[in-house]
Amino acid sequence: MAYKLSDAIHDAYERKWSMANTFTVQINIPNYLSNYIGQFDENINLNLISVTTPDFTNDPIEVYVAGKWIIQNGKDTLYRFSMTFRDHDQMYLYRKFLTMYRLIKDNYFDDVASEIIISKDADWFNETDAKLLILEGSLIEGVSNLDLNNNNENQIAEFTVSWKCTTPKLGF
Repeated sequence: MAYKLSDAIHDAYERKWSMANTFTVQINIPNYLSNYIGQFDENINLNLISVTTPDFTNDPIEVYVAGKWIIQNGKDTLYRFSMTFRDHDQMYLYRKFLTMYRLIKDNYFDDVASEIIISKDADWFNETDAKLLILEGSLIEGVSNLDLNNNNENQIAEFTVSWKCTTPKLGF
């Protein structure tokens, strides 16, 4: 029996679609870094424009042996992700992330690795917030440039922080 167009439309309206603009990020930095720059609080989400989650890919093992292909997923590639922010108070966040980047370069991984938690906020009635990813072992890979320009009238400054992570966990 064929699926009727009216049934498909009804199902589409009834589906609880996941919205891309309802999310929260928590940045937990180790004590070594917080001694220099302080912790990030929940208010960072007011500044947060977007998050690009990591790709889950690998370096595949592909070998042609005895007339047939042998394939397997190889080692995972590093998990890279980014966050774009609007800044405030004389580029407070930009300076904070740059200081963090500099401190990371000169210290041991265990002393400077952060944990980033990305949560999916509830979209519909009777839903609860759910942890999407817990990105342990995260380091800042780069902080983008700023576009300071006299042609931009009253535009809030924006920048992007790129991260890499060794241990992502699904939030189940």
